[in-house]
Amino acid sequence: MTVKHFILSLTAMMMLLASCGTTTDETALYDKGVSLELAQLRKAQFKDIRYNLFFSIPDSKDKDISASSVITLTLDKVQPVIIDFAADSSNVISVSVDGKDAEYEVKDEHIIVAENSVKAGVNNIKVVFTADDQSLNRRDDFMYTLLVPDRARTLFPCFDQPDLKARFSLKLEIPEEWDAVANGKALKTDSTDGRKSIVFAETEPLSTYLFSFVVGKMFSQEFTKDGRTIVIYHRETDPKKVAQCSDIADEVFYDIRWAEDYTGIPYPFAKYDLIIVPGFQFGGMEHVGATLYNDSRMFLNENPTLSEQLERSVLIAHETTHMWFGDLVTMKWFDDVWTKEVFANFYGSMIAEPHFPGVNHRLNFMLDYIPSAYSEDRTQGTNTIKQQLDNLNNAGLMYGYIIYKKSPVVMNMLYKMMGGEAFRKGMQEYLKTYSYGNATWEDLITILDKYTERDLQKWSHVWCHEKGMPEISASVNGSTLTVRQKDAWNRGLCWPQDVKYAVVSENHTDTVTVELSMDNAETSVKLPHEADRDAFIIPNTDGAGYGFFRISENETDRLFDVLLHSNDELLRGSLLITLNENLLNHVVSPDVFMKSMLEYVRGEKNELLYSSAMGYINNCNRLFPAENPTAMEDALWDMMKSEKQPQRALQAFRTYRSTASSEKAVKNLYDVWNTQKSPAACSLSEGDYIKTSFKLAILMPEKAEFITDTQLKRITNPDRKSEYAFLIPSVSPDKAVRDSVFQSLLDVKNRTIEPWASSALSNLNNAYRQNEAVKYITPALEEIQEIQSTGDIFFPGTWAWSLLYYHTSPAAANEVKTFFKNHPDYPELLKNKILQRADHLYRIE
Repeated sequence: MTVKHFILSLTAMMMLLASCGTTTDETALYDKGVSLELAQLRKAQFKDIRYNLFFSIPDSKDKDISASSVITLTLDKVQPVIIDFAADSSNVISVSVDGKDAEYEVKDEHIIVAENSVKAGVNNIKVVFTADDQSLNRRDDFMYTLLVPDRARTLFPCFDQPDLKARFSLKLEIPEEWDAVANGKALKTDSTDGRKSIVFAETEPLSTYLFSFVVGKMFSQEFTKDGRTIVIYHRETDPKKVAQCSDIADEVFYDIRWAEDYTGIPYPFAKYDLIIVPGFQFGGMEHVGATLYNDSRMFLNENPTLSEQLERSVLIAHETTHMWFGDLVTMKWFDDVWTKEVFANFYGSMIAEPHFPGVNHRLNFMLDYIPSAYSEDRTQGTNTIKQQLDNLNNAGLMYGYIIYKKSPVVMNMLYKMMGGEAFRKGMQEYLKTYSYGNATWEDLITILDKYTERDLQKWSHVWCHEKGMPEISASVNGSTLTVRQKDAWNRGLCWPQDVKYAVVSENHTDTVTVELSMDNAETSVKLPHEADRDAFIIPNTDGAGYGFFRISENETDRLFDVLLHSNDELLRGSLLITLNENLLNHVVSPDVFMKSMLEYVRGEKNELLYSSAMGYINNCNRLFPAENPTAMEDALWDMMKSEKQPQRALQAFRTYRSTASSEKAVKNLYDVWNTQKSPAACSLSEGDYIKTSFKLAILMPEKAEFITDTQLKRITNPDRKSEYAFLIPSVSPDKAVRDSVFQSLLDVKNRTIEPWASSALSNLNNAYRQNEAVKYITPALEEIQEIQSTGDIFFPGTWAWSLLYYHTSPAAANEVKTFFKNHPDYPELLKNKILQRADHLYRIE
C-alpha cells in the first residue's frame, strides 16, 4: 500500500469523525506514545476488543521472552489499524489477520496494519513478537509486570488507552519450580521437560494498564472467610513477618465487605489475590486479581509505630477500594487519574477507622493529608488537581501529592457540603451508571449535582481546575474578625471554605466559623464579645481549612503556649502544621521553633502528634542546622532513654539517628549498632540497624568497610541481602568509588530496581557529603527526561527528591537555577517535579 493510499484512508476517517462532531489533528495520530487524537479516533471506531496473550518465560533474566498477542476487534468500516507497541521494530516477528499475512509498518511506537489487510466487522490480528524488558521487572528467579499508566504497549501490542476496555485471556510457559499469578483464575496447568504451562480464565473488561502477571519462586498462603478465598504470595523468610499474613487477609476480607455494603455492588471481579513484592516501586498497585504490595509497607517490624500500622491498613483499604473506583469504573483519560486515587484514599481512610477504635481519625486524616499536600502546593511547581494531558507518554507526570493528598482534603469538603447520605447515593449512581466502563470528573459532578443545591460546577473549578492554595490572614478590631484571602499567583482567585477561628482575650475566648467566599477576598464576622487590644487569633482551630495561614510574629510565643497547654488534639495538630508553614515562610525563627518543639514533644501524649512533632524537629534541623547541635541531640537522647512506651522510644531513636552529627552522638549510635542492644524501651528492627549502619559508614569513614561488611553478614533474607550489597558502594569513603556509583546510575540497566537506585542516589547526596555531591546535580537533572521515558510513574519525582533533599547550600540552588536557565523550553510537567523537590533550596537562601 502506498503512503498516499494510507493518508487518504486516514483522511476519510477524519472526515467521518468531523461529521460526528469530533475534530482530530491527523499528524498527531502518528506521534510516539498515545495522543489524545489517536485515542479519540480509536474509541469512535473500535469495538468489542479482546486479547489472547502468550508469554514463554525462560529461567534466566538475560534470555528473551517469546510472545504472541491475538487482538480481536470489530471495525465499523475498513481502515488502517494503529496498534501501540513501544519496542524496537526487530521485536515484531510477524503480523497476520484471520490467519493471513498482513501488510504492516512498525513506526514511532506503533504497528500500523494496512486497511487492505482488515475488513469491516470482526478481525483477529495476531502479532508474534519478542517482549521488551522495560516493564517486566525481571530478577534471577522472580518477575512481575507493572504497566501503569501507559506501559502495556512496552510489553505487548495493544490499544493502550484506558477507555478501550477489553477482556484478557492469558497462557504462560514458565520453569516448572516457579509459580504464577495473573488477573484471572488458573484453569489448567501442564508440565513437561522442566517447564509448565498455565492457562488463565478470561477476565472481566479491563483497561490495559490493569493487565498483570507475576511469576517466580514464591511462598503462598490461602485464606477463606464467608465463602470467599484469597491467596497471599510473598518471598519473605522471617517467620514473625510471615505470621502477619493472617492479619493482612482479615483486613482484605473486612475491606471488601465494607465496600460492598457502601456501594451496593458485590465484589465485581472473579478473585482477589495479592502478591507482596520485595523492592516494589509503589506502596501498592490495584491489578484485578493480582494486586501488588510493597513488602516493607505490609510486613511490619516488631513494635511498629501507630503511624506504620495505620499506613498499612489504609494502604490495604486503598487498593481494595480501587476494585470499584478505578477498576470497575475507570477514568476515560489519564487527566482524570485523580478520580480513582482520590476515592481510594478518601474511602481508604474511612474503611480503616474501625481497625483503630482508640484513634482520633479526624486528627489522623489531617496529619496524613494536609502536610504532604502543602509540600507540593506551596511550591512554584504546584499543579492543578485535574491537569491537561495531550499524550499518554506524559501520563506518569500526573501523579504526585496534589492528586494523592490534596484531592482527599477537597473531597472531604464536598462530602461535608453534601452530607454523607446524599454523597453516598450519588456515588452509588455513578458506579452503577459506568460499571465496567469509563467516566470523567464532569460525569461525576453532573450526577452529584442532583443531590445538592450547591453550585458544584463553580466550586469544582476553583478547587480542581486551578492550582495553588490561598494565603489566609486575619485581624481583629473590637468585635469584628476580618479574614483575607490572597492568591499567590495573582489571578484574583478566592477559595470557598469554612474555617474556624478562636479569638483569645484575657478573660474570654470567642470561637467562630468564617464562611470564606468564592467571590470576595475579604470576609468579616461579628464576635460575641469585643476583643482586648492585645487579643490574639488562633486560625483553623479544627484543622479542616486548607491554605497558608499566616500568623503575625508577635503571636508566635502565644501560639506555642497554646500548643503546650491545649487539651484539644485537633487544635494541637493544626497548630503544628501552621507553625511549621510559618517557619518555612520565615515568620517563625528556626531557633524559636526548635526550642519550642523540643519542649512541646516531651509532654505530648498523643502518638500521632508525637510522631508529627518528631518529623518537624528533624526537618527543621535539616534545613536550619544549629551551629552547636548537642543541645538538640542531648534532649532527644534523654527523651529516648526515659521513654517507657516502646513506639515513642523508637520514634525518638529514629529522630536522634537522623539528626546525630556530633562526636558524642555518633559514638552513641555506633555503640547501639555494634552491640545490637536497644538503648531504650524500644525494639530495633533489622531495618533500623541497616539504616544506622549506612549513617555510621558515612560519619565514620575509617570504620566504613568493617561496618558494612558486618551488617551484610547479619542479613539473612536473600532479597534484602542483595539490596544492601547494591547500596554499599554508595556510602564508600572513597570519593572515586562514589563517583563511579553515580556514573553507573546514569545507565538505565543499573536502575532496574528503582527503589535501590533512589536509595543509592540519596546516599551519594547525603547531607554530610553535600559539598562534594554538588557536582552530581546538573548531570542528574539532565537524566530526568530519560528517567521519565524508561522509569515508572513516581521515578522522576523520586529521583529529584533523592538528588536534592539533603542539599541546603547556595551552590546547590545555583545548580538548579542554572539548569533551568540553560533549558528555557524544558517540559513543564517535568519542570514542576524538579521545582517541587527543589523548593527548600529557594526558601532557605
